[in-house]
Amino acid sequence: MSREGAGEKKAKAPAAAGTPIWVWVVYAFGIVAAAIIAFSVLFTAGAVFLSNDVPVSTSFSAWAAILWGGVLLIAVVTWLVRRRQRR
Repeated sequence: MSREGAGEKKAKAPAAAGTPIWVWVVYAFGIVAAAIIAFSVLFTAGAVFLSNDVPVSTSFSAWAAILWGGVLLIAVVTWLVRRRQRR
């Protein structure tokens, strides 16, 4: 058999390693932050809407909102940046 028409075999680039562990840690913290924010909002809304005769007061911690919102924002930005790099 003749191999005259066959193209040259080019060396393939080595396969990229998997996702780094720090990315998984950021994603995990982002999921925890999203769960804390969601459960806090649902718990507060349930207390406000389900307490017919009892007055409900809410205590809002700005530092907690900044902390968990920041963690969630970091996770979302990491996800978007890595998604854009894959394209």
